[in-house]
Amino acid sequence: MIVKCIDNNLCSTLTLNKEYLVIEEAPEYYVIIDDTRDETTCRKTRFVVVEDGGVTKKAKATITELNYQLENEFKDIRQFEIRKNSKGEIKEIAIKFKYNA
Repeated sequence: MIVKCIDNNLCSTLTLNKEYLVIEEAPEYYVIIDDTRDETTCRKTRFVVVEDGGVTKKAKATITELNYQLENEFKDIRQFEIRKNSKGEIKEIAIKFKYNA
């Protein structure tokens, strides 16, 4: 995801109206690569989204596929694993599908 800085008040490593790459997103914060090439955590209110990289479209497709799998007793899933962070929050869900040759 790419965001543009609209508020760099009290933040010397951000440039107003410059675009930044989002590394990670939380409900209220972005982790971005700042002007000093470091990972920085900033409030979302400092930015506007320029490009979401199709995240919404990918999320909808993933949800649709997972709903199908739930309704059909996971018939196409070979294995899945859930990774959590140190707070116990889900960080990643890896799903391996069965492939027919």
